[in-house]
Formats: sequence, C-alpha cells, structure tokens
Amino acid sequence: MLRNQEFRVYIITKGDILRFVAIEIVLGTMTYSIAMKLFHNVILASAGGWAGTEGFKRLIMLKNLLAK
Repeated sequence: MLRNQEFRVYIITKGDILRFVAIEIVLGTMTYSIAMKLFHNVILASAGGWAGTEGFKRLIMLKNLLAK
C-alpha cells in the first residue's frame, strides 16, 4: 500500500467556465467558419479554427506578460 496518499482539490470558478465557453467554443466556431469560407475544405478549416483559437490564447498570455 502507498504510504504517501495525496488528496487533490481542483477549484473551477464561474469565470473559468465562461472563459472556456467564450474562447474555445465561440471563437473556435468563428475561426472555423471563416477558414471554411476561405479554403472550402474541412481539414484546412479545422486546422484554421484550431490555429486561430490557439493564437488568440497565446496573444492573451503575451499581453499579460508584457503588462507586468
């Protein structure tokens, strides 16, 4: 039996859920739609939706780093 047992508590706030919905779902859908209209290809549109969402999240992280 393990001697060092850990009990972890993860706190998920309302802001975290709203941020996830806003960034991942809404922004992902918008970038996918734009990429679909540009490329007319599901694979490229999916990659464009993913890249747009990840790029937006990285821009937010960069803005937070530069603001300090």
